Parts: sequence; C-alpha cells; structure tokens
Amino acid sequence: MPLFFRKRKPSEEARKRLEYQMCLIPSGAFATCKVLQKKVLIVHTNHLTSLLPKSCSLLSLATIKVLDLHDNQLTALPDDIGQLTALQVLNVERNQLTSLPRSIGNLIQLQTLNLKDNKLKELPDTLGELRSLRTLDISDNKVQRLPQMLAHVRTLETLSLDASSMVYPPQEVCSAGTEAIQQFLCKALGLEYYPPSQYLLPVLEQDGTKTSQDSPDGPSDRFCREEVEWQNRFSDYEKRKEQKMLEKLEFERRLELGQREHAQLLQQSNSQKDEILQTVKEEQSRLEQGLSERQCYLDAERQRLQEQLKQTEQSISSRIQKLLQENQRQKKNSEILKSLENERIRMEQLVSITQEETENLRRREVASAMQQMLSEVYQSRLIQIACEAHGQNLVQQTCSSMAEMGERFQQILSRQQMDKKKVISQILQESAMQKAAFEALQVKKDLMHRQIWKQIKLIETELLQLTQLELKRKSLDTEALQEMISEQRWALSSLLQQLLKEKTQREEELREILVCLASASGIVHGFALPKRSCNIEMHVCAYNTELSHQLIGICSFLSCATSAFFLWLH
Repeated sequence: MPLFFRKRKPSEEARKRLEYQMCLIPSGAFATCKVLQKKVLIVHTNHLTSLLPKSCSLLSLATIKVLDLHDNQLTALPDDIGQLTALQVLNVERNQLTSLPRSIGNLIQLQTLNLKDNKLKELPDTLGELRSLRTLDISDNKVQRLPQMLAHVRTLETLSLDASSMVYPPQEVCSAGTEAIQQFLCKALGLEYYPPSQYLLPVLEQDGTKTSQDSPDGPSDRFCREEVEWQNRFSDYEKRKEQKMLEKLEFERRLELGQREHAQLLQQSNSQKDEILQTVKEEQSRLEQGLSERQCYLDAERQRLQEQLKQTEQSISSRIQKLLQENQRQKKNSEILKSLENERIRMEQLVSITQEETENLRRREVASAMQQMLSEVYQSRLIQIACEAHGQNLVQQTCSSMAEMGERFQQILSRQQMDKKKVISQILQESAMQKAAFEALQVKKDLMHRQIWKQIKLIETELLQLTQLELKRKSLDTEALQEMISEQRWALSSLLQQLLKEKTQREEELREILVCLASASGIVHGFALPKRSCNIEMHVCAYNTELSHQLIGICSFLSCATSAFFLWLH
C-alpha cells in the first residue's frame, strides 16, 4: 500500500464548469433577493463576465440599493439596468467596461457611481438625467470629453477624473475641481450655476421618508402595508402572467410562421437542388460523350499521323540510302576523273617533251644541212681552185653552177619562210580558239559555281528550318521522331560538308587546269591541244551538272521532309 497518493488533476470539463460558475452569478441569488427584498448585493472580487444569467431578469433586483461589482471581468452592463430604480450606489471599479448603456439615466435615485479603472472612451448624454448623483469617479479611463448634459446634475459634489488627458473641458478647468467643471458646463449650455447644497435637501428628505417607511411603526400599519404590498405584487404577477401568455402565443404564432416559411424554403431549395443536380448530370453526360468522341477523333488522327510519319520515315530513309549510293558513285566518278586528269597531265608532259624533241631535231637537220652546204661550198671552192688552172670554161661552168645553187638556196629559204608564216598563222588561230574556249569554260564555271552556291544556301535554309522544328518539337512527347530528325540532320550536314569539300577541290582542280593550259600554251606557242583535253573538259562539265542535280535532289528531299513534319504538327 503506497504511503503517498498523487493528487488528481481536475478534468478539463470540470475546470470549464468551475470557470463558468465563477463567471456568472447563480440564479438562486436573484430569487433570494426577490423573495427576501434584499437591499444590498455584493459580488466583488470574482471573475464575472456577465451580470445576468440567461433565465433571470433585473426585475428580481428591483429592491437593491447597493450593487458592488468591483474587481471582476465585466465588459458591459445590461441594457435594461435602468429598471433598478431603487439603486443608490453602483460600484464597477476595476472591470473591463468599454461603454455604458443609455438606460443608466433611468437610475433617478443613484447617488454614487464609481467607474474607476475601466476602458471607457466616452460617457452617454443620459448621465445628465441622474438628478440625485452626488459622487462620480471616472479616473483611470480613456475619457477625454465630458457630456454637456452633465451640467443638469446639480447635486454633483465630487467628480474624479484624469485632468492631464482631458480635452473638453480644458485641463486647467479640470484641475481646478468639480465646481469649476460644473460652472464651465453650465456656461456652455447658458445655464446659471448654483452650488449642490441647494439641491441636496430634497434628496436627503426623500431618502429619509423611505427609511421611515421601512422602519416598524406598529403592527396594524405594518400588516395593512404588507397586505397592500402583497395585493400589488399579486396584481403585478397576474399582469406579468397575462403578458407572458400573450408573448408566448405571439412567439408560437411567429414560430409556426417561421416553420412554414422554413418548410417552403426547404422544399424550394430541394426542388432547385434536384433541378441543378439533373442539369449537372445532363451536362456531365454530354461532356463525357463529347470527350469520348473527341478522344476517339484524336486517337484516329494520332494513328493517321503515325502512319504518315512511318511512311515519311521510310521514304526519307530510302532517299538517304539513294543519296549515299549516289555519293559513293560520285566518289568513284571523281576517282575516275582524277585518274583521267593525271593521264591528261602526263600526255601534256609527253606532248611538251615531243615538241622539244622535234624542235631539237629540226635544229639538228638545219645544222646538218648547213654543214652539208658548207662542205659542198668547200668542195665547190676546191673544185673551183682546182679548175682555175684548167681553164676559164671550167670557171664559167662552176660560176653557172654556183648561181644555180644560190637560186636553189634562195628558193629553199623562201619556202622555209612561207612554212614559218603558215605555222605562225596556225598558232595564232589556235591561240584565239583556246582563248575563246577558256572564256567559255570560265563563264560556264561561274554559272555552275553560282548554281552550287544557291543550292548550298537552300540546304542551309532547310537545315535552319529543321533546327527550328527540332526546337519546337522539344516541347512535344516525340523523342523517337526527334532522334530520327537529328540523325537525318547529321547525315545531311555531313553530305553538305562533303559537297562543300568537293566544290573547293573542284575549284582548285579547275585553277590547276587553267594554269597548266596557260603554261602549255606558253611553251608550245601555238601547238594544238590533243583531243583528250576536250574530253576532260566534257567530263568536268558533266561532273558539275551531276553535282547540281544532287544538290537539287537534296533540297527537294529537305522540302518534302519539312512539309511532312509541318503536316504532322498541324
């Protein structure tokens, strides 16, 4: 058995119940005051937040003269506090009051009103109806202005307030005392001020008569007075009972009307609710049907687009394969052309070598002919010297023979000059023809170069469109198509780079060909080019046309791909 027990904490409900009981005056206190005709009710230093319970009335406190409510948590006084007509002292010091009810002016016998240490900001004008008020304390509040009607309270002897925070009357008037404040208020209303001592005698006499009535004068008078009081109370009770019955009947009638209206409103709301639910159901079914139809349409459209994409992918892949094959074929053709070009260069070198040899042979022939002629001249000179001795006949014969040989030599020289003139004319004609062919080849090269450049520009624009399409397609959920487009883009870009390389190579080859032709024409001085060079030029033109056709095919393929892609997007 334990020596010590832990004290149980009260439950939350018990704590709340205790707080509720501490915050309200018990209803039994009101019944006790009513039955025993209590004169004083003291409930200070509690946690009261309301003066009246729900089932009680202030008429139960009609005989109370002193009501002490200081040190509580009251935030407002009852609106019907004016029913306490016998009240003489009201103490609500140190509460949480923010305003006073206007019915407080009905407390015609109130002599002391203590409102100290609250949260009041203004005072009602009905305070001027408290004709018996002698003491008023409004200090430690937020009041800055006094009502002018307070000048009608001629019995006011003591007025306590915070003079430093007052605006009306001014601070100097408030600090001068109660008499100065009353004089100021009377002057503001145009009234003549009289001291409170002239108005206190009726109040004191009235108080004395009431106390004398309360004191016992004799058994007979007291019995008669009690009988009259009981009759008055009974009549008041009957009147209140009839009034309650009438109020009850009126309340029942209003309640029945309210119930009927509530039933009608409930029926209307139910009908409206049913209609709204029906419309919502119809709208929902219509929306679901529309959504299903739209979904079916979108599925069919998606399938159609997928089929189109597959077809375009197949066509694109087939075209890419064709382009790759064509590229390989072009590579082979370029190799063949390179071999032909090498052979042409070798032939030109051979031609140059043969030309030099022929020139050397001609020089040798001329030299041998001159040597032979010199030997013949020498022989003839020897014969002439030998024949001088033989006679003049032989001299004449030799002279005639020498003349004939000179004529022959002159004929040979004239023939050689004629041959040279013919060769020079042929060389000039061939150089003019070569110049014309060179100009035509240059013009043709420029046209092909422009066509290739335009086709390259078209390819670049198509690649730009493809990049824009790829950027647009990043927001869509088609990664496979994007990969396919990126692969095609890579293949096309590589093909474009290859074409650009071939273009630059072809330009360099053409430059080399022109340089070789120029050098060959300078060396030969008029010798005709062989037929193989004409064939090479024809191959060059055919290669350029094939390149242009390839670029045109690439551009058409890119345009088809972009149009198919746009069709799929739309």
